[in-house]
Amino acid sequence: MERDRPRQSLPGQAADSLWQGLSAVYVHTPRLFEELRIAHGDGSFGKRLASLAKTDLLILDDWVLAPLNQAERNDLLEVLDDRVGTRGQRFE
Repeated sequence: MERDRPRQSLPGQAADSLWQGLSAVYVHTPRLFEELRIAHGDGSFGKRLASLAKTDLLILDDWVLAPLNQAERNDLLEVLDDRVGTRGQRFE
């Protein structure tokens, strides 16, 4: 019988991914939405999406602190759509 592993901290999971040769990004979701809002304005949105899509593990923390507005829901869909079936993500 396999024992349950203790829950690992989110930054710890990102560090483990790096040790395994994978890329990982740990981000507070409200900060990510702010970055994406700015990226829409300065024309770097596509570049930021491509960068997130290349990351093996995307850890989104604090993503339910406040309700998402329509623009944030659309941005989250864009981020996840590029990752479905190819990369991992975790929500906390």
